[in-house]
Amino acid sequence: MADRFMGFKSFGLSDIGLSRPNNEDVWVSLPEIGFFALADGMGGHQAGEVAAKEALDSLCLSAKEIKSSDCVELIIELKHAIEKANQWVYRLGRESDSLNGMGTTLCCMLWTSEIIVYAHVGDSRIYRLRDQKLELLTRDHSLLAKWLSTGKLAEECETPFPYKNVITRAIGTAMRANPEIAVSSHHPGDLYFLCTDGLSDVLTLEEMEQILVRSSDLESAAKRLIQKAKIKGSSDNMTILMIQSEIGIGESNGTDLSRQQRDDGPRPEGIQGDASRPERTPG
Repeated sequence: MADRFMGFKSFGLSDIGLSRPNNEDVWVSLPEIGFFALADGMGGHQAGEVAAKEALDSLCLSAKEIKSSDCVELIIELKHAIEKANQWVYRLGRESDSLNGMGTTLCCMLWTSEIIVYAHVGDSRIYRLRDQKLELLTRDHSLLAKWLSTGKLAEECETPFPYKNVITRAIGTAMRANPEIAVSSHHPGDLYFLCTDGLSDVLTLEEMEQILVRSSDLESAAKRLIQKAKIKGSSDNMTILMIQSEIGIGESNGTDLSRQQRDDGPRPEGIQGDASRPERTPG
């Protein structure tokens, strides 16, 4: 089992942002089993935090039970784990008035010596930096993404879209989550990173690529990405989880797990929780 998960290092960082009263992003790293995940909760009275935490707690328990190395079996087991987490959060929401309607986005990754199996629900994203070229691997489950897929915004991508952050799939808001699951190889130096929309909504692919290529290590890359997003006006929670294969961005071989939670943003009076985030309510 141990050999299956060797050959990577990771770093995670979460920041409350400039105006949120609390951080509803949650992330986990389980390098001993090669499993990584993050979630961006939504719902009032801190229910978003509950949804995100409960979803990842359930998912981690299931991930620890995954024993197979077969690609098809890994996909099936990961899908089952996500649906199990979805049912758990859905049940909690229906059993409590204070948690009613809560939900969360989710993206996760299972790293083996041969392949990576990754999945997502909602608009949290997974990217890959390979040979200094950054690529988005996931497709947002949102109304904006659906509209863009029709080509109607091809010539007017700068025009504000009124339902930009309406997501069409989430964990805990329906009986089925219907995650998208894919498989990728990993080459020496490949950097995969998961992030919530507080980052990806404001930074372009080119901006992120430039920061990653110029950073000396994973920690400095994560901090610079969050700093750049704040400079550009992101007020949302921001979370980044990076996993890199063998030698890459400024570091030597071996597993180097660092974890930080940053809640150093201002907490202005009168800020409401995410109960008033209708734009984050799945359609």
